Amino acid sequence: MAGASALTQRFDSDKAMSSTLGAGPALWAGPRRGAILVIEDRDDVRLGLAQLLELHGFLVSDARDGVAALLQLISDPDGVALVLLDLMLPGAISGRDVRARQLAHPVLSAVPTIVLTASDLHQRERLALRPDAWLDKPFRFDDLLELVKRYVVPEGGAPHVG
Repeated sequence: MAGASALTQRFDSDKAMSSTLGAGPALWAGPRRGAILVIEDRDDVRLGLAQLLELHGFLVSDARDGVAALLQLISDPDGVALVLLDLMLPGAISGRDVRARQLAHPVLSAVPTIVLTASDLHQRERLALRPDAWLDKPFRFDDLLELVKRYVVPEGGAPHVG
């Protein structure tokens, strides 16, 4: 819990700084350069997605819980081109919490997010998360890859970061 509290303070500080600097969400201007942040608690799913995306030339970093995900987003918001977000995460910060904090942050809200989940949510709950795309688990990797290519430019065979 102490980590989540410190993270909240850092997040609030970053948000205030971004607001002060006048930074705001950028308009979508086509595919972005940078890493795909895979936020998934199941190691087999997270690492499998990372390997497949890397085989297709994408840079990938990963996080297994909400605290690690927010730390990566906050520490290098310009380095993340896309977030792949599972809603059911262990610990003090769920996937929904990650998305809510992302949307509240002027810089992080501009990072496209694809929700990948087995959660059965009503349409109103889905809309409140304002994802750029949504894939229900299980999904075909080809369907995910098609979506990813809308938002991220492949960078080549770079090593996995995370």
